[in-house]
Amino acid sequence: MREERSILIEGKSYPVVLSDQKEALLAAQAAGKAFVGVLTGEGDRDLSPARYLVEDVADADHRFLEQVVRRSQGLPWVIGESDRSVVREFLPEDADQMLPEPADTGGDRIFQSRELLEAYIRSQYGFFQYGMWAIVRKSDGKVLGKAGISSCGEIPMELGYHLAAPYRGCGYAREACRIILQYI
Repeated sequence: MREERSILIEGKSYPVVLSDQKEALLAAQAAGKAFVGVLTGEGDRDLSPARYLVEDVADADHRFLEQVVRRSQGLPWVIGESDRSVVREFLPEDADQMLPEPADTGGDRIFQSRELLEAYIRSQYGFFQYGMWAIVRKSDGKVLGKAGISSCGEIPMELGYHLAAPYRGCGYAREACRIILQYI
């Protein structure tokens, strides 16, 4: 079984292959397409190329397939927006805009290195579907800081934020936290 659907993201159409055959998944991967393995009783038992699986094609709704496309194509998931800012997943190139500060910890430095940020994006967003997200000013695309959900020690989930010094006191953190609370 092989089915191909199109997902429209920001005006561009992306193909997604759904299949219960390993060869079809490998072909989709080779063609640079997003793909999802389908766990049917008739197909291959080995769907190892697939990062995403469903039990039935009916389970693959538009939102799920959009997430699959965004993960496979490196497109950030937009958490939400206000009149002035957007909260979205980080992109590797955002590391170039993150201003270092004297009080930065090792966790903060992840967002200042393309290599470390790429690994964070792959593991944190790819596995958990949440984390720290970029706060971006709409008027010029400037990354002002980060906000999001994290787990820390005995605290299972916590909402946090950090703005670079030049952008503090302007209401961006409040906006970002409201956006995130509406999202979750």
